[in-house]
Amino acid sequence: MGKVAFINRNNLKIARENIGMDVFIASKKISKSKKEYVSLWESGEELPTWSQIKKLANIYGVSELSLVSKIDIEKNKDIPDFRVGLSADEKNDVKKLLNLVLKRQKWLQEFLKKEGYKKNQLLGSGKNLTSAVALANNIADSLKIDLEEIKSMSGVGAYRKALKYLITKAEDQGIFVGKTISYHKIPVEHMRGLFVSNDYCPFIILNRQDSITAQIFSFIHELAHFFRKSESISNSIDFRDSNNIQNTEEVFCNKVAAELLLPEKEFERDNYNKQDILVIGEKYKVSPLFVFYRLKNLKKLNGSSLSELEEYLQKQSNINVEGKRSKNKGGNFYNNMKDSNGELFNKIIASSYFENKINFVEASNLLKFSVGVYEY
Repeated sequence: MGKVAFINRNNLKIARENIGMDVFIASKKISKSKKEYVSLWESGEELPTWSQIKKLANIYGVSELSLVSKIDIEKNKDIPDFRVGLSADEKNDVKKLLNLVLKRQKWLQEFLKKEGYKKNQLLGSGKNLTSAVALANNIADSLKIDLEEIKSMSGVGAYRKALKYLITKAEDQGIFVGKTISYHKIPVEHMRGLFVSNDYCPFIILNRQDSITAQIFSFIHELAHFFRKSESISNSIDFRDSNNIQNTEEVFCNKVAAELLLPEKEFERDNYNKQDILVIGEKYKVSPLFVFYRLKNLKKLNGSSLSELEEYLQKQSNINVEGKRSKNKGGNFYNNMKDSNGELFNKIIASSYFENKINFVEASNLLKFSVGVYEY
């Protein structure tokens, strides 16, 4: 097959950078040859064939025509990255996720504006609140989060019920909440939470590889970013004293999450023990390790064996995370993808299809599963 007459070199580079892939890896995906095809195409030294363009477009997740069009595609906006010590290769998987979120936001914004939706009124509504307590209360009031309702949840699956309860409260207010796609397998060390701002369709993404208690904390942390309109990719959940976290915004959002999930006013006693910590964790649907550091910061723990207790709780926390990871192998693709998309996104796409506003192919491509099998 002959080579094409024209290729948009700018679009080639932007499409690749939008998913965080370097030229060497991209070339390897095109051919097992040592020749760095993508670098040659981007520099203009050579031109690809149409079959190579089709393959590259599939890798980058863009249309084939965008690579040969003279109209430049948009470069993804940079989201502040609060992770530390990661190589460029380790960040690529998160960039692919970010690219997917931004594509969905672009489609949703155009669709929601066309349908007459207004901008999200809660986005950035807490940016002037400088107290973690004030912002935590503002979030709870705005989303109608009732801590007593969370505390009343019991039995098998209580923690999952609490997470679903919190997510539903946010989605009721137009905040899109999803999880990482199962086959991406993004380690929690690379990302625990992601918030991407948009006036019409703000997104929060949680890492499905994380324990449920960690997802609960990460979710409230990202909600704090939403109310302050400060975008983030973060992998740190530091319950200790936050002194080792360099970014002040991350420190503040951690404090907001701590105050919302375990309000200081709830703990009137001067001293709590190991059994108290375990009971509190189960009652408030948070990890015992989080309870330990929260009470320690409030100066509600005394005794000479705190270091031993801390070590014990850290081991238990690691066991829970590893247990969560071991259960995340395989599973039903439809259910996993539905969970990754988030209920609000699924409902908007599916209802648009059933109301004949978009066609079957477009709806299925957005959902990444056949819209025909979707159940409300």
